[in-house]
Amino acid sequence: MDGSDEALDDAVLDLSGESAGEQGLDSSSPFFVSRKAAAVLKHEILKQYVVPFASKVGRYAPDGRVVYLDGYAGPGRYEDGTPGSPALILDEAARIGGFRQLDCYFVEKQRKSYNSLSELVGEAQRNGISAHALRGQVQKHLDQVLERAKGAPLFAFLDPFGLGVSYDALTNQIFGSRGRAAWRHATEILLNFNANAVRRIGGYLTTSKDFPGKNPTLEAMDAACGGSWWRDEFRASSDNVEAVRRITNEFSKRVGKAVGASSWRIAVRNRAHHQVAYYLLYFTRHRDGAWLFGEAVSLAQVEWRRALLPPPVEGMLFSEADNFDEEEKQREQEWIAVIRRNIQDLQQKQGSFKVDDHLPQIMSGVLGEARQKHIRAAVKELYREGKTGCNGVGDVRKLRITGV
Repeated sequence: MDGSDEALDDAVLDLSGESAGEQGLDSSSPFFVSRKAAAVLKHEILKQYVVPFASKVGRYAPDGRVVYLDGYAGPGRYEDGTPGSPALILDEAARIGGFRQLDCYFVEKQRKSYNSLSELVGEAQRNGISAHALRGQVQKHLDQVLERAKGAPLFAFLDPFGLGVSYDALTNQIFGSRGRAAWRHATEILLNFNANAVRRIGGYLTTSKDFPGKNPTLEAMDAACGGSWWRDEFRASSDNVEAVRRITNEFSKRVGKAVGASSWRIAVRNRAHHQVAYYLLYFTRHRDGAWLFGEAVSLAQVEWRRALLPPPVEGMLFSEADNFDEEEKQREQEWIAVIRRNIQDLQQKQGSFKVDDHLPQIMSGVLGEARQKHIRAAVKELYREGKTGCNGVGDVRKLRITGV
């Protein structure tokens, strides 16, 4: 987002969360009854990231206008009133309305969910927010939304239940229709790449049985992945875990190479010890986006861990929540120790270097967990110990780490 094509080396985040997708579900589905810890991670990422993104790129956009697209929006709220992703984003749009216009487009296929979504959007419109509810498949509306997004930055959240937009729509229609060098063309995508769908559809390759829908389903996967290459990856894998990892990694690399973007992969699980349910894939063409996204993911993880705490038991003097803050402090100390070692490794290899040029290396092992404040803390510790001439004061990204 700095107006250049400069991108980070491909980075991998492997975080824990829960599975949730919204395409193919209507508001009567149990998924929409209440928000479990399942949806906390992705919702917190959106809350933590969309406003910084809009604030940053909207500074250079005509009238401060930034376009937001949610391609699989659902009803907008859960039945218990908890905000879904559309309600969360509309709240954020209202919060920044004084200095940025977040122009929101929400697409939903199912009629009942769309009706609920329309009510939510109508309420937002009456409050002066630029919001639009569109019914149908997201690819049906892509050209319309992209036309309206001309000259403005765009953030797209694509969270399907199963297979989503095609590879061609992702690379050629969305990214390919937009310039790369200007702030007004900043384009970022957060995509749900469904591991359960990969396992299920990949299983078709291991059976010789023919049944209705087999070939069309495999072809749909080909379209989503941009070719049949994923079939070879699946067959060459020792198990489903390896297959999902290999296919997701290759997919994100192919998209990134095709559009000139860095890609981050966030593994989302039902619980830390469960198999991956889906990956959140983030694509950005600019270094600023990667830094901002890393901050958002780190903060979102804190709230995810908090959401997983068991409810207090009546009559119990202490609960796990009582130790939460202390455990978070311990995690932060561990992250700082890792960052210290990474910085010292870079000192040996690079001598003097600028923090902004080495995000993946500095955050190796804690990428997506730690934040800029932990980099600063590590640098200050090294300075106090006489291991660098940099005192850690100032913009973290601009710090130049030197020897003594």
